[in-house]
Amino acid sequence: MERTVIMQWRDLFALAGCLAMVYWLGKSVFFSKRPTEVPLRGKLSAARNWLDDNGYQIVRVRDRVEFAAFYGDKEYKKSFIADFVVRKGAKYYAVKLASARDTGVSGAKLREQWFPVYVVFGVQGILRIDVDEERVQVIDFSWKTPGHLRRRAMMQRLGWFLLGVLVAMAWLHGG
Repeated sequence: MERTVIMQWRDLFALAGCLAMVYWLGKSVFFSKRPTEVPLRGKLSAARNWLDDNGYQIVRVRDRVEFAAFYGDKEYKKSFIADFVVRKGAKYYAVKLASARDTGVSGAKLREQWFPVYVVFGVQGILRIDVDEERVQVIDFSWKTPGHLRRRAMMQRLGWFLLGVLVAMAWLHGG
């Protein structure tokens, strides 16, 4: 007695689904392992070497800050990226590498691109490294605070100082 086995369509779909799942799991487990640390190449490597050779301690690499602004019901997003955040002595610097499409520095670029990086990363300056031209430029900002804000800060500091004097006198007198 010969027995004939005929597969139905649902069996074929189930078999195809199982094979697809096995393929997907096998691919994700065995073939997508990336190294945990990718070696730096090209400009980043040259910049890293220059920073190390000139006494800068690298604190973070490819650091990103996300920014969101709201105007009415609209949301505007932007991200700022520093190629490196470094420290030399007590000062921190954001490092930006010049790219091939970089057109140099202008007043508009200082206001719109560099100053936000300066503020959001909380650094004391920005190093712009042009690896191709072998040139490093330091970008720094300073501003004059309005008089009423300087007076208010001075009054707050004076208030804290007087409070400290009163606490010290009470502690010395009572103790």
